[in-house]
Amino acid sequence: MLFNAFSALVTLSVLPLMARAAVWDVTVGGAAGLVYTPPYVNAAINDTVRFTFNFNNHTVTQSAFDAPCTPLLGGVNTGFNQPVSPELKSGFPTFDIIVQNPAPFWIYCAQTGHCPMGMVFAINPPATGNTFDKFKAKAIATAKTTASSTASNKGKADCASPGSAKWGNKYCRGY
Repeated sequence: MLFNAFSALVTLSVLPLMARAAVWDVTVGGAAGLVYTPPYVNAAINDTVRFTFNFNNHTVTQSAFDAPCTPLLGGVNTGFNQPVSPELKSGFPTFDIIVQNPAPFWIYCAQTGHCPMGMVFAINPPATGNTFDKFKAKAIATAKTTASSTASNKGKADCASPGSAKWGNKYCRGY
């Protein structure tokens, strides 16, 4: 009887550890060039996707699969971050998206010319059908080379209702 009570207590204390959400680190730009590294993640509900902006001026802007270089109305949009000095080694600006939906979430950089050069990212892209590789190919195939005017709000995150992003100390959840 004592063993069963102890066993139940241990099981209950371990369950919260198993349910903890993961943090997926994504580097935006930097030494790797016009890319998000890694190019996509397969995240679970309540996982955080943390974008760290290295030097140069980039965005995290939500799009649709069929329009990879066009901002999604009401979607996540960081606006342009303040350019980071190449000499900076730590303390880079970050932007978090807390995953609230297992559906694919498509992202691109709205800086002029970056998306058509393949600077795109995805959360939970399918392995078949509308894959990440097809999304990137669509982005490269676009002729659009101007930054979206909706990406010019420095330091702001426009979040789809009820939202899905954190910039600085501002949180929004869900997409």
